[in-house]
Amino acid sequence: MGSAGVSDEYSPPRLSRLLHALPHVNVTLHRVNDTFAPNSPIYLESLGILGSIPGAWLILTLTVLLIYLLTRCCDRKQRPPRSITALKITLMILSVVCCGAIGVGLFGNDDLHNAVLQSIQAGNQLAGLVNTVKNQSSILEEAMGSRARAPLARLADALDAPVANQTALGTLLRALSALRNNASAAASAADNLRRPLAALNLDAVMKRAWVWEAARWAGGMAGWCCGGAVCVALLAAAARRSRRALLLLCVCALGALVACWAAGALLTAGAVAAADACQEPARAIAHYAPHHLPVDMVYYYLSCKVSRENVLTAELRNAQRAVVAVRQALAVLSRGAPQMFTDPVLQPALGALGAGTGEAERALVSLSGALECRTARAYFVAAARAACDGGLQALSLQLLAAIAAGFLFTAIVLVDSHAWIYINTKRSGGGEEQAPFLSSGSSAGSRSLPRPAPFPNGKPPSYSAAVQLMDLADRERPRWPARGGRACRAARRWGERAAGYATVRPARRTEPQPLSAAALEYRSLQRPRRAPPAAAAHRRRNDRNDRHTHEPRDQRDLYAVTEL
Repeated sequence: MGSAGVSDEYSPPRLSRLLHALPHVNVTLHRVNDTFAPNSPIYLESLGILGSIPGAWLILTLTVLLIYLLTRCCDRKQRPPRSITALKITLMILSVVCCGAIGVGLFGNDDLHNAVLQSIQAGNQLAGLVNTVKNQSSILEEAMGSRARAPLARLADALDAPVANQTALGTLLRALSALRNNASAAASAADNLRRPLAALNLDAVMKRAWVWEAARWAGGMAGWCCGGAVCVALLAAAARRSRRALLLLCVCALGALVACWAAGALLTAGAVAAADACQEPARAIAHYAPHHLPVDMVYYYLSCKVSRENVLTAELRNAQRAVVAVRQALAVLSRGAPQMFTDPVLQPALGALGAGTGEAERALVSLSGALECRTARAYFVAAARAACDGGLQALSLQLLAAIAAGFLFTAIVLVDSHAWIYINTKRSGGGEEQAPFLSSGSSAGSRSLPRPAPFPNGKPPSYSAAVQLMDLADRERPRWPARGGRACRAARRWGERAAGYATVRPARRTEPQPLSAAALEYRSLQRPRRAPPAAAAHRRRNDRNDRHTHEPRDQRDLYAVTEL
């Protein structure tokens, strides 16, 4: 039960002094007492004000994001691919950095878990001391109380026999009275030792603390891992340039942002409160822990300041004096009673009283070690160091990680929303979507075509003009005839199947149809398209063939479009 190798000196860590120096103010911004007092509404108000700083920043961040999304959600301006690539790279960098911040949070959560487990282990040692006091005081009370009654009664009956030497009989009777009185005093002192600790069950408290810590550790790991999963998914979505995934992960990042700042508010208040308690942990435990013990007694054993005598120490001394007196009286009876009386129950009664006295003496030795304040102080200092040094550092590390992750998730939401709003075009073979954000089409999944320039007269071209324009576009499209075995294989493959889907086309016109005025007006408003190099070369080759055959190109492959 000793404390060899464990120092009982405690000084507040530097980090706790730094956090304790933060201003504690009320709603009127006046300084209040910064002594740890969880039962004081003024102190709780000051902690709430410190914890509301991350909450106020969260409200400001959500307001800025709302304004940004309202200004950007209806923006349909096309962006060049280079700007989207820059957004992708920025989003991936932010995701990687945010993963690093979340890793720091995971490390802090695990470090805090280890510190709390060390404190619980020291608390279990204190619980062992309390159980030792309870058990040994019960043994002392039983040895000097219930187990001593029957031998004392038999010894008194044996001494009632008539004897000639009344002086020696008087000495034996006085010794018997002293034995009876001191045994009763020792039992009463043992009861006074056990009674204050009867309601204290540190084993149950430590088990409950372990369960709460296990739940806190699991919840913290799950929360940080969810944030990391969002960052990893953002990396994959940015690499694949998936608009749906970016939209979903933008919402997830917004939720992670709220969770980070909310956790930052709780961690701020918790870290400051822990720093205040770590200035004088013995006083904090003595005054505010739910132990139902006298404050002076708890403070005596946790601080080991011998300004005045402790209640348990006084009862221990009373029990020691009573047991010593019992031993002396029993020695007198053991010497004189067998010489004067021949009762056969005399020796068994004296033997039972001697065994009970020896057991009481051994219990007093254990109680002397368990009630020594230096032993309890050493265990308490070990628990306080684990909680106030390693635990407070881990708590502050999680606080910094939550704040950093909050800022990074804010930037991720901005960049992500900027990216998925402007992903409107689909390349060949890509997985992007065409419909812009808040499209005016009939369905969200329908593809939209770029809008033409406004018409001078405010009316779109007629149906016949559109047909003529499509006819003209079909004539201008280059055609690549299939030759040789390739054409034969295509005919064999698609000949029978195409018969079921064949549509009747009107006969080709022998002369080109002139364009109407509406078609000419609509064509003049369209931006000329630059033909690809292969199509341009094919067109030049057709022009050379036209010059050789003296046949206009517009008269070849001309047919009317009958349906759009």
